[in-house]
Amino acid sequence: MEISNKKLTIECIACYAICLILTAMNAVLYRMGSAAAEFAWFVAVFALIAVPIVAVRCIHPRDEAEAGIWMKWSWKDLLFGVVAVLILFIPVALGNHFVRTHIQGLQFAFDWANYQSLQTPLWYELFIQLICVALPEEFFFRGYLQTAIQQITKNHAGFSRYAAPVSIVLASALFALLHLPSGDFSRLLTFFPGLLFGFIRCKTNGLLGAIFCHAMCNMMMVVMNVHYLGA
Repeated sequence: MEISNKKLTIECIACYAICLILTAMNAVLYRMGSAAAEFAWFVAVFALIAVPIVAVRCIHPRDEAEAGIWMKWSWKDLLFGVVAVLILFIPVALGNHFVRTHIQGLQFAFDWANYQSLQTPLWYELFIQLICVALPEEFFFRGYLQTAIQQITKNHAGFSRYAAPVSIVLASALFALLHLPSGDFSRLLTFFPGLLFGFIRCKTNGLLGAIFCHAMCNMMMVVMNVHYLGA
């Protein structure tokens, strides 16, 4: 079923607004120390998958693969994500070090004992980052949203040739804005890794590589940040 640009645009705005509101509610409850914060986080994560599925299956029924929400296993996609992580490690480490030391005023002090301060074991943290963070966020932003923006741009005369880069940039900007309710403005920097995730999605036409790269980038932050202490 074909869907007009107007309807698809309204659908995207509505889906994003729902997820943004739920994320903001979670952030507010977390700051208040509410016992409901954990449940609100689960709802926000669930919405990133459920909202686009409902939109594609029920609101404006159309092919799920064309809408970007059909996931399939591909070793090629996964390998692309692995290579991206290896390339990204050094610039991510340097960028994170700059933010922590020059912007947040922290000191770097490497010590294996620092890992004891983590609230959860690293293997469990990896599971959370992979299944509860990277998968739903990539499903929504690179799967559903980036695909929809690319389709909308393609249908505009004169812009069709720029559909891919425009969709990557806009999806990454919206991805970064979703992190704003946390109150940590440095999280707007997620725009830049978002560009990489979008590029991987565009090149592989799948989500596995982007999901893996996203989870590994988050794990880099977890592993590195335990070594930064208050100045």
